[in-house]
Amino acid sequence: MKKPHLTKVTFILLAFFVGMASFYFFKSKNLKRELREAQVHQQELESYIEARQELLHIDSMLVDGDDYSGALKAYRAQLNDKSTNKELRLRISLTEKLTRLTATEPHQDSAKLEQLKALDSLQALATIRPKELQQYDSLSFAFEKAKVQLARMKRQLKQKSFGEYLTFTNAKGSQMHYVGQVKNGKANGYGVALFNTGSRYEGQWKENQRHGNGTFYWTDGERYEGEYQNDKRNGQGTYFWANGEKFVGLWKGDERTGEGIFYGKEGDVVASGVWQDDELVQADKL
Repeated sequence: MKKPHLTKVTFILLAFFVGMASFYFFKSKNLKRELREAQVHQQELESYIEARQELLHIDSMLVDGDDYSGALKAYRAQLNDKSTNKELRLRISLTEKLTRLTATEPHQDSAKLEQLKALDSLQALATIRPKELQQYDSLSFAFEKAKVQLARMKRQLKQKSFGEYLTFTNAKGSQMHYVGQVKNGKANGYGVALFNTGSRYEGQWKENQRHGNGTFYWTDGERYEGEYQNDKRNGQGTYFWANGEKFVGLWKGDERTGEGIFYGKEGDVVASGVWQDDELVQADKL
């Protein structure tokens, strides 16, 4: 009588271990795929940053006003980079006009030339070609915007450059696979974690806990974007439902607590007021 019982238990244990092995095999496979995608994204971002740096270097030749022909030649050489073609054509057009201007007005008196040297070379054209100055203003704005974008991309690249891989279990017993910044053997800084439930968190960590700003994605399409403290939603945050509804407001201990607004599918305000323990306790008059 004992032998069939032992055989049945052995079969159940074997099936359990096979199932667990399959689960972690596919989890590992998915994680490796995401890592490969992240590496490709990082390489693309690095290439884009290099292209922007080269473009800014050529811009300095144009803004300094020393070598319009050299800048024009360098711009044209960069046209094979499709990501910057639109901006390059604007730069080429303006540089060609500036080149023609300097070529058609070589006989200005020396006093005028000294004044032009004392001023910014492009701004001085305001008394001669208002239309060109307007184009220069647009280009200057594009230059500054490009510098800001470049700085932001460098910062994101530094933050999102995936470092180490960890596996750990949180206080609720959920095991997670973490890839990101690590300090003292724990998740600290920016990182991405895949939970054994299939959910995903991207954001700031402190001592293996979600802490700071981040986004949590559930498998059913819902997500939370906002502040975390000690692995729980705390502070300002927005919860999105898969059907288009959302809640924007304050959180404490993973529950809506404080001022908040609940929006319907069409973006209309459904409920507004003070929330306590995830329930509306004091409604505003709509």
